Amino acid sequence: MLRALTFDYWDTLYEGGALPERVALRRTAVGALLGAYGRALPDEQLRSLYEESGREAERWWSDEQRGYTTNERLRWILERAAVKPREGCEHVAAAADAVDNALLMLPPAMLPGAWQTLRTLHRHFTLAIVSDTGFASGRAQDRLLQKDAAREFFAATIYSMDVGHAKPRPEIFRRAVETLGVAPHDILHIGDNERTDVRGALAAGFRAIRLDVVRAGGPSEAEYVARSYEELTEYLLKTVTVTLPIPSAASPRTPP
Repeated sequence: MLRALTFDYWDTLYEGGALPERVALRRTAVGALLGAYGRALPDEQLRSLYEESGREAERWWSDEQRGYTTNERLRWILERAAVKPREGCEHVAAAADAVDNALLMLPPAMLPGAWQTLRTLHRHFTLAIVSDTGFASGRAQDRLLQKDAAREFFAATIYSMDVGHAKPRPEIFRRAVETLGVAPHDILHIGDNERTDVRGALAAGFRAIRLDVVRAGGPSEAEYVARSYEELTEYLLKTVTVTLPIPSAASPRTPP
């Protein structure tokens, strides 16, 4: 009996592309951090180091399936620039805040139909986020949900940086089970990535739907592949037995 739905974040709820203007803000923050340690770099060297850190973070995620933090990437940059970062450094903290703030200053768009679907589904199911984080923190992702009047749809938001492991590792799915108090077979995970979202969820004992709103993903082991949020809503409400009562509280406000 289905009781809870967990959602991926990037390219499932929000556009996941790297906006050049946002990257520029973060690169500026990294440059200021290096300057605070007396290691200011020319623009080309700074750009190269920043891009190298992105490739290293991608390796942490894809090969090691590590849930790394913003501070870990910043410290890797400092060490690569032959700087030994201090523990509890206020300059690292300021750079981490700037990385997060860039997400709010130049926010990605919520995907078409996502907000309306969440409003509908939260009346019938417990909802949660199970998401890998990139350079920005899970706190920043929560703030973006709040900005779009969507955070209150979710009973919990579970991020790889807080768990220490990324999907498809079982730890992040296990955290959802523990947090929600729902058995794995009563949870259905929704995401865009076959390897991390579908196979990871199935291996953890969840059910899975792949959502191909941003791109087509080819063959899938998921029980259903939805190509729009409308298809997702229709499938869940017509073919799944709903076991939770409709809450009496008013729905969240319509976003501005």
